[in-house]
Amino acid sequence: MNYLLNKEDFILYESKYVSTYEFDDENINVTIYKDDFTQEEIDFINKLINLYEKNLPKIALACVNSDTFKYCFPEETVESIIPKLGKPIFRRMRNTTLLIYTEHTIDNDHILDIEFEGLYEDIFDVGIDG
Repeated sequence: MNYLLNKEDFILYESKYVSTYEFDDENINVTIYKDDFTQEEIDFINKLINLYEKNLPKIALACVNSDTFKYCFPEETVESIIPKLGKPIFRRMRNTTLLIYTEHTIDNDHILDIEFEGLYEDIFDVGIDG
């Protein structure tokens, strides 16, 4: 992926509970909390997005190594996961990123959540919701 997002590319969504800026196209979705919406954060998210494809094997390996993932999907391998992930949703939360897959084809019932810090250096949680 090759993205260079600017502040103007995001739309502000406000509610009484939370306000976020969002970018959405056919390949990715990005959400940044309003309080964190700075040029520095946008520069970081551009790096994160542009390093995404290079880090897909690392993301898939974190899934395979997760006890929860292994319990739900014991037949999956790093190689089988990558083409099934679908459109990534990047949700920035201060110093962490939650990478969400709602359109994956591993199954039809669950949402995959992968939480990490930095530019994929520390993938510390793989969750399965649903």
